[in-house]
Amino acid sequence: MQYRYIQWNVGKVDGGADDETVGTLTLNRPERRNSLGPRMALELDNVFDEIRHSTVRVVIITGAGETFCSGGDLKEETLPLERPEDELGIRGEYGELAAWMINDHFHLIAQRALRKLELLPQPVIAAIDGAAVGAGFEMAIACDLRIMTDRARLSEIAVPAGFVSEWSCARNLPKLIGLTLANELILTGRFVDGEEAARIGLVNRVVPPDQLMPETMALAGRMARMPYLG
Repeated sequence: MQYRYIQWNVGKVDGGADDETVGTLTLNRPERRNSLGPRMALELDNVFDEIRHSTVRVVIITGAGETFCSGGDLKEETLPLERPEDELGIRGEYGELAAWMINDHFHLIAQRALRKLELLPQPVIAAIDGAAVGAGFEMAIACDLRIMTDRARLSEIAVPAGFVSEWSCARNLPKLIGLTLANELILTGRFVDGEEAARIGLVNRVVPPDQLMPETMALAGRMARMPYLG
């Protein structure tokens, strides 16, 4: 698959052996604040299969520009529901059914992609700048480690937006910060800054924006040099 909205790059750790590699997955829709639409969901679903079967030791996930991921792309997501029936080539009640099935299929692909992320054999670090909300927040907490900038903000905004937290949040967030606080963040959608995120154990460390990738690469390099047990 040709990737349009993500970039996947693999590099050797400085001074390391040839097999001591780190892969960087960049969400690459800065004009849409790296929001998750159907095409990006397909690409993520594909690239996580590629990563699983690669020799990469450590994976970094980050976002292009100054945003990690602003959540689901509601503009793209609702397009099938707004099209006239004849644009889908199906008329009558089947046209309406087809539109909803297309929308549901997008969610199934996105859910499958996030599950593949959780099950990757490699350790995954989320390098978070700007907003990580909704789907972006769920992607971040599906990673093993998280480093965020001091200007970044985290939120699960599904419930305030009228949706259900449907991917990894309800399963993973209580493991990180406890059920009581996880319930509060999910049910209110309030934003968490770096200071609070570090205090409650939601992220591993908070750094200035210009230190995000150097700090993340240093941590990834340290792990990539560990003995390989696979």
